[in-house]
Parts: sequence; C-alpha cells; structure tokens
Amino acid sequence: MSSHSMNSVLGNTVVGVDDANDIGQVKHFAVSPRGDRVERLHIDGRGKHAIFVDWDDLESFGTDRVMVTKSSTAGESDEQRDGEVARGSVDILGSRVLDTAGFEHGTVADVDFDGDSGEIQSIRTSGGDAIDAAKVRSLGSYALVVDP
Repeated sequence: MSSHSMNSVLGNTVVGVDDANDIGQVKHFAVSPRGDRVERLHIDGRGKHAIFVDWDDLESFGTDRVMVTKSSTAGESDEQRDGEVARGSVDILGSRVLDTAGFEHGTVADVDFDGDSGEIQSIRTSGGDAIDAAKVRSLGSYALVVDP
C-alpha cells in the first residue's frame, strides 16, 4: 500500500504510459459522495470540457508525475458530480468539517489516500486534528460530515 497526500499530488503532471504524452495537471480529486475513496482525477478544463481520468486507469504515482495506462483514457465526463468537482463546488480540500452532532471542526487541510486503491485513509483539519477515514460519513457541497 502506497500512501499519498492530496496536497503533494495537486499540480503534478499526468502522463500516458503508452505514448509518454503529457495530458495535463492534477487540478482536483473527485471523491465519492460517501467520502471514502477517490473515484477520478480532474486533470484539465472546465465545465463541459473538463477532462477526467478514472481511478482504475491510473498506473502509478511518482514524486512529480501521475502515470495513466493510456493517454486515451482521459476524457470529458457527463457525470453531474464531476462537473461540480471541476467548478470547485464539491472539493474535499478546504471543505468544512462537521460532525453528526452538528459541531464544526475547521476545514480539510489535507487528505491521505492509498495510491493503489484510492481509499481515503485520514483527514487532517485546519485545527491540526487527524480524523480516521472510518469516521467519514459523506461529502457534499456544504461540508464533509464525520462521526464525533
């Protein structure tokens, strides 16, 4: 299992293994509504022209590059949530953190994830708290909801 932080991957160049073409740079992480795993990477464009690559098409994470199996796997998405990700309205980084009792715990400063599976491992808040991924309940445009 290889652990990575989202902040360390943002801005990294995405390259196709098949042809060594630069596809773009990592702009956002499309995290599942449950908030438990990264489903896709937003790598370029906005609105209807946003380019994503599915997690299953990722080959590996290097120190400054993300490798995808084929350049052709990157493409536009018609998923509504992907559009929200590309616009920045559903972004785990910077999201408010609220617990199910209604208390606020700052904002998401960084997220650690498994580079093989895309599973979220932990959340670090602006207040310095570390929240285990098992406590995450959901991610929406308003907040990341966690158990107290």
